[in-house]
Amino acid sequence: MKKAFLLATLLISVFSAFGQPEKWAVGFEVGEPIAVSIRKYGDRNALDISVGSYIGLFKSKDNYKVSNDDLGGVGVMFNATYLWYVTFFNDRMTAYIGPGVQVNSRRYYPDRDVKSVHTTNISTGPSATAGLEFFFAERPASFFVEGGGYLELIPKFFYFNPNLSIGIRHNF
Repeated sequence: MKKAFLLATLLISVFSAFGQPEKWAVGFEVGEPIAVSIRKYGDRNALDISVGSYIGLFKSKDNYKVSNDDLGGVGVMFNATYLWYVTFFNDRMTAYIGPGVQVNSRRYYPDRDVKSVHTTNISTGPSATAGLEFFFAERPASFFVEGGGYLELIPKFFYFNPNLSIGIRHNF
């Protein structure tokens, strides 16, 4: 948690130097997945890039691959999503939806007592996201709720993992 907060602070400071007002956002989301995201807004579209980790909120560790450790294949994920959005209520709320691609890296331990023996699995597939974002009056922050899913194609064909998260963004 401390590392994620430091990473978010670093990203805010770096991108605030290069971003135009209200064209960039840096945020943190909790749920499935837990992630830090960077968003570049366009006129009616946006590019959202997230880096984070799945915690197994909607799937148990036995659903994907047997692992005898407590984390059960939880790993690092990278997601890039192209979004289209529509504004409501005098630009105070937006609804968005879009397709993306996701890459995951998971580590599995066949024996929980032997941490030196493990396998690493790289997976990829398409993702989809839909959400609502609420902008606070006269503040550069926004609150969002989003859901969607990830459909793994490689190596486990058609493995689906649902996503649902809430978060906050700093817009600049």
